[in-house]
Amino acid sequence: MSMSADQAIDEYLSNGNTITTAVGTVLLSPEARRAIYKRLVNEPAAPYHVLLTQMLAEEVKFRTWISEEIVQDDMNYYEGIYQCAFLLYRVGDVRDTLPLWEAKYINMDVGSSMGAEYFVGAGLEQTLAFLASSPAPQAAEIAEYLHGWFDQPGAITWQEAWERERASNIACA
Repeated sequence: MSMSADQAIDEYLSNGNTITTAVGTVLLSPEARRAIYKRLVNEPAAPYHVLLTQMLAEEVKFRTWISEEIVQDDMNYYEGIYQCAFLLYRVGDVRDTLPLWEAKYINMDVGSSMGAEYFVGAGLEQTLAFLASSPAPQAAEIAEYLHGWFDQPGAITWQEAWERERASNIACA
């Protein structure tokens, strides 16, 4: 018998926020990932950081497979990458900036839809400080991208509206 999304979350938490083989198997399903996002959208995100990081890897793989026509997405699970990225944003860990940036560039569709908003969950200044000290080759490019967006008048107001819209979209998915 396969484990439900709720059971997977419970097992993850009861095992000290680690991903067991059974939980990892559940994460292979786009349907289960969507159910997990719906459950987590109203929860504090930090305890789920490890889970969400693994889910991002699954979403990247899924979107790549869709692009390469290895799988078909008849149920609109392609949105999962944005749902996961938003929940990682809510974790507020500057280190997520780099894998999110990598995910942004898996294809043009994701790249054009995953905007600057997703990269500053820890706060703009904290993220820029992290990038300034990061040896990652893309750090300066990310910082420039963030400045290009957040230097605009009204960007913080847009960010707040974006947060509400993303949370609502996940809750209603």
